[in-house]
Amino acid sequence: MFGDMSVVSTAISSFNNAALYSPYFFVVALFSIPVYILEFMYGRDFIDKFRWSHQDVKSHAGFLSVACLVLWLLIFGGNYAVIRDGISCLPVMISLVLFLSFIFLIRMIKNFGYMDRIQDKRWRWFIFLSLFVLAGFSAVPTWWGILLQISAVLCGIIVGDRWNVNVSDVSFSTFIFTVVTILILMQPEYFRFGQLGNLTFIHIVTLLLCGFFGITVLVTKYTNARSKIYESAYIKLKWLCRILLLLFFVLFVSTESVPVFFALVGTCGVSEMLFIYHNNRNLKNIAGISWALLMITFGIMIICPVITMLGIIYLLFCNVDKSLKSIFKEFMRLL
Repeated sequence: MFGDMSVVSTAISSFNNAALYSPYFFVVALFSIPVYILEFMYGRDFIDKFRWSHQDVKSHAGFLSVACLVLWLLIFGGNYAVIRDGISCLPVMISLVLFLSFIFLIRMIKNFGYMDRIQDKRWRWFIFLSLFVLAGFSAVPTWWGILLQISAVLCGIIVGDRWNVNVSDVSFSTFIFTVVTILILMQPEYFRFGQLGNLTFIHIVTLLLCGFFGITVLVTKYTNARSKIYESAYIKLKWLCRILLLLFFVLFVSTESVPVFFALVGTCGVSEMLFIYHNNRNLKNIAGISWALLMITFGIMIICPVITMLGIIYLLFCNVDKSLKSIFKEFMRLL
């Protein structure tokens, strides 16, 4: 009755019961607002000390945000004793995220030349062994989970070291953040996000914002304006997407289902693609703003202020030439 697993499960359940009425991530975000305001006011002066250009800010923000996510998964991600179902695919998906993330991180480390600055090989071995230890401890108490995550980290390091294809920091981080958002929806209690079926309005809005900004980054970055859709067809297709969005939104609020979330985000992406195809101008500026807002929202959701601060820093260097009102209208027109 008082075994380790029952004690852990009871503690996690009690934590989530409290989180249902007062989401912890939202409370932390509220108390962090003064810090974020100070960063927005003096962030440029801070970055100037590093002598980073606009491209440096983007690449370092992508690298550091994914690195923080990996550490968050390994340290704060929970343990396999609280997985809801014995046949859950969550451990496999987490290991896949770690594998892809380490490919990206090793590629970026080689590009930045970070490891070349560490002359003592003992420190290099210490860093890698620490990652393996963290990967093992985050999968306790199952032996297969320990082997799965250590293998994912090891394979990611090996593939990243030998893969010579450049990876887009914006696209990759967006993809990883969106996948983790879906995993959080699959089993919120594993990530200390609440309990499935009992998510509050704040939980749902945060998930929807992460999904919206994630799909917006990918669509606006890779969709080119063609101005090939007739006005009458565009209006009909646009209203069809809006009706489907409303339907999927109601279903998601009532069911909190992962397939419905997929359908909602996918329909949102199709609606945005229709808008860009119908117009004769690209929205690359919106892609940068969406990426910054995604990092801000995602950092708040997983209680990782560093990712949120990286998003604010990149937002300062987006060279936005429009007012907040016009940017908001641009986002609404995408829908």
